[in-house]
Amino acid sequence: NDYTKCMIVFIAFILVFVFAMFTPENYANYQNEVIFIVLVTVLGLFSIYFSYKNKLKLHNVALVLIIIFGLLMVFFTPPMSFLDESAHFTRAELMSEGQLYPQYTDKGIYIDDYYFGFQHSYYGTTILDNGSYTNPITDHKGYWDWTTSSPFYSYIFSALGILLAKLLNLTAIWALYLSRIANLMLYAVTAYFMIKIIPKYKMHLLVFATLPLCVAQASSLSYDAFILTFTLVIITYFIKMYLGEVNKKNLAIFFISVLLISLIKQPYIILAFLVFVLPFEDEKLKKISIISIIAMIIVTVLSVGSLFSSLFTTTAIQTYSTGTTENVSFVGQTRFVLSNPLIVFTLFKDMIVSIPDLFLLKANFFHYTGYKGIKLINFMYVLFYLGFSLFYKLDINLKKKERMILALIFLIAYVGIYIIFYLTWSPLGSTTILGVQSRYFLPVIALLPLIINLKSRQIEINELYIFTFIIICLTGLFLLPIAHFY
Repeated sequence: NDYTKCMIVFIAFILVFVFAMFTPENYANYQNEVIFIVLVTVLGLFSIYFSYKNKLKLHNVALVLIIIFGLLMVFFTPPMSFLDESAHFTRAELMSEGQLYPQYTDKGIYIDDYYFGFQHSYYGTTILDNGSYTNPITDHKGYWDWTTSSPFYSYIFSALGILLAKLLNLTAIWALYLSRIANLMLYAVTAYFMIKIIPKYKMHLLVFATLPLCVAQASSLSYDAFILTFTLVIITYFIKMYLGEVNKKNLAIFFISVLLISLIKQPYIILAFLVFVLPFEDEKLKKISIISIIAMIIVTVLSVGSLFSSLFTTTAIQTYSTGTTENVSFVGQTRFVLSNPLIVFTLFKDMIVSIPDLFLLKANFFHYTGYKGIKLINFMYVLFYLGFSLFYKLDINLKKKERMILALIFLIAYVGIYIIFYLTWSPLGSTTILGVQSRYFLPVIALLPLIINLKSRQIEINELYIFTFIIICLTGLFLLPIAHFY
């Protein structure tokens, strides 16, 4: 039957991953690898069984998959190995001490230094072989070189995890673990409720929520966990309203969610324009929506400057670093573009040419490079999501005009992210755009099935096959740090 076939396919992919990821060092010292392979095989088979038994309860499936594979990433991905995790931990640590924003000095950020030793994971150190991870949390101070200046609320949950570790007098490693778990649980529980209450688009929301890149970010201290959590809320309430539930409560939840993530990364403000696809029957609600969008744009623009940022937030693109180049200037880069308008074509070409590297060839889940087999995982889940978006039955009948509006929103957000990073991250006069990563596009990638789905070529497929491939991709994600570090 289908259940047995899926289990056999899953085990076959385990073998594929072993051959694709393992090096001679892994085979020479195979004890740890065998334990991890057995562990993930058992959990993967259980996940397939659970999905088979709960295929009509997609919210349960999403919750279990995110928690199982998220916790594997939480505990077995070495400290500070996720993208920019050291900077995010620094912000969360400051928050746990009641400091909403970092205080800058010439030497760096003055902060408790109990976690500084976690950087040793760069050299292949894991929880299995570094005694410093069992050291206590102390208030001894030191200087850390950089962190983000993103809105304080994006670190509330990870800061609560650190605070709990301190209150329970746990060791330093548990400050990291509990802060990761706090982000993961926020994401998993939100995914559970959003998939449960969304009237349609359930499977599409589940597939997006369980993408390896989403689960990896949700399992880290990054504010991307916060962004992805509220992305699920935005998509859910957009669908609810599109299907007729346009009211003040749903609009308020939608707009607040958009604003919260837009103050972290400004291009996401374009998601507010999703309301122009909604079937408004009450003209008063339509006027309120337009006024809300204008107000949100003003607030988001002000958040980039000092007038508003000193009160509430600062742009997330700005970071403090003692090693940051001085050859980066928002104003200077803007003047350069205005005085050299033809550079726009060069930058646009760079944006197009960089797509294969951005999503496939150089896309990474972790802060460090060199993971054998990572291209395989990237190709698997990207092609899976594209195929799913194109061919899986879409239970929402969008008009051509509505799809065009969604496509325009997607493109504006996509290009907007490049613009922000060119103006605030790339050196003055650069002909390439630096700092852009695939995770920044996840909030608009969630819209992809609504834009590109082929109505005339939709395929009926057993949900268990979809669940199995999700589990296979998440298993591959887990085995990447295992093969690399253990």
